[in-house]
Amino acid sequence: MDRVHTTAISLTAIAFVGLSLSPGNVTHGAKLRTINTPHQRANLAYDGSNQTIDLNGEWRVKCAEKTYKNGILISTKDSDESLIVAETDKDGSYQLYKFPRGFGEAFPRLRKIASNQYSGQDTVNGITTLVKQNVDIENEKIIIRQTTIDAPSNKTEFEVSCSGVRIQSALSLATSSIETAACKTEPTTKERADPKLAARYKAIRPFSDGLAAVAQVPRGESNLKWGFIDKSGKVVIPIIYDVVASFHDGLAVVGKSYGRGRNLKWGVVEKLGPQVTPNVHYDAVKILGEGFAAVGYARGDRNGLRWNLINRENTTIQYGFDDIGCFVNGRARASYTAGGVVRKGFINKVGDFVADEM
Repeated sequence: MDRVHTTAISLTAIAFVGLSLSPGNVTHGAKLRTINTPHQRANLAYDGSNQTIDLNGEWRVKCAEKTYKNGILISTKDSDESLIVAETDKDGSYQLYKFPRGFGEAFPRLRKIASNQYSGQDTVNGITTLVKQNVDIENEKIIIRQTTIDAPSNKTEFEVSCSGVRIQSALSLATSSIETAACKTEPTTKERADPKLAARYKAIRPFSDGLAAVAQVPRGESNLKWGFIDKSGKVVIPIIYDVVASFHDGLAVVGKSYGRGRNLKWGVVEKLGPQVTPNVHYDAVKILGEGFAAVGYARGDRNGLRWNLINRENTTIQYGFDDIGCFVNGRARASYTAGGVVRKGFINKVGDFVADEM
């Protein structure tokens, strides 16, 4: 499959406000540039308890958020009902994902510290921010507490507390039909891998940008996972994704499903091997050509998606667009809404927006 087709996605993803990269109440940014760095994981010791309280699964919760400035509480907000998906990683740690609304980083990685307690912490933004998270489970009820601390001053910036219950089926939320696509900026080769190489995998696609998508069923699992190999057969992009698209101008769309509800989210990978977006949590992705992509996320206070323009280093060039088109000769069509007025024009590679003449 050379292109990614329209995909119906039922849920939208967000991290807690302390880690979110969402523009908040701003609908459009003026030359915002941020480089997202991978989280540094803290190792927490497991107490060795044999009693198991199962964190895995889906939980329906409501959350309260507190924001501080210089250690002083300045605002409090209660959120709508949300879905928490808990999954176990191969190293035995746990990862939580929160749906719907917006986008953001994963929660801190958790490890079991008691029969019914899990805890973890991350340093983010280099080492300037510390995020602590604790989970307690009792009688199929869950309590989650997350605190974001400014490390240099040791002052709290955000506190989020959630409580709820385990659910047996996917939380029913409003659905939207959105397009995850690539601008076809160059011919896609139909060259196929050598039959002996292809025989190693359950499925293999033609090469694009020198890489071919391959699939296999990992040990202990039942579903295909996809990645990419080069012409020598070396695995360049790990075989960990549920959905992949062909490469265009060095970038490709990848997708992962979260939880029993199979909540499909999207990210971007680069042909040299790295995952461009630190996490695969976006509601849509467009490969725009000339080394750029747009990542789309839902906003709880607005209909439709908002789009951020990023480059292959995951630097955010501009954020908050209603739409971004393909790059041609260094610029792309774009539009955003400000003060209830839709503004259309072009954006260039450094984030300058030039409005159409009225």
